[in-house]
Amino acid sequence: MQQFSAREKYLVSNTLNCWPVMLQGHSVLIDLHNETSVAGIIDTADGHMTCELSKVVFIDRNGGQHLFDHFMVRNRMIRQIHIPNDLDVEQELRQAMERGVLRRKRIETKGGKRTFKQKRAEMRHKETLLMISQQKEAEKKKLDT
Repeated sequence: MQQFSAREKYLVSNTLNCWPVMLQGHSVLIDLHNETSVAGIIDTADGHMTCELSKVVFIDRNGGQHLFDHFMVRNRMIRQIHIPNDLDVEQELRQAMERGVLRRKRIETKGGKRTFKQKRAEMRHKETLLMISQQKEAEKKKLDT
């Protein structure tokens, strides 16, 4: 895992800023605020959601496509990131939690207790995983009937 500043570690472990970090190596489509889009493979992403992509197709407002070897998208320009359909979101979140992407390194305090923020962040990630599991089960039931 790359080196993050303390602020970036907080953002990655407590907000949706974790997605670009988790999607490194995957091909994504990013919609930008200026009504353009960028499709490519995320090479690196930081805790502020600034992404560097390779093998990029830039789609302008008129639908014209322009090829780039490398492209950088600043965090302020991102409107939304499309998560690939073939990606299992639940599995990715679980793996990220296990790898420590979504969990800050535990700071040993007296008695080894975790802080409230650490407990709350982990609880929110578990709630998200539970919600995704429930949605998948509901979709399966709809398909079965």
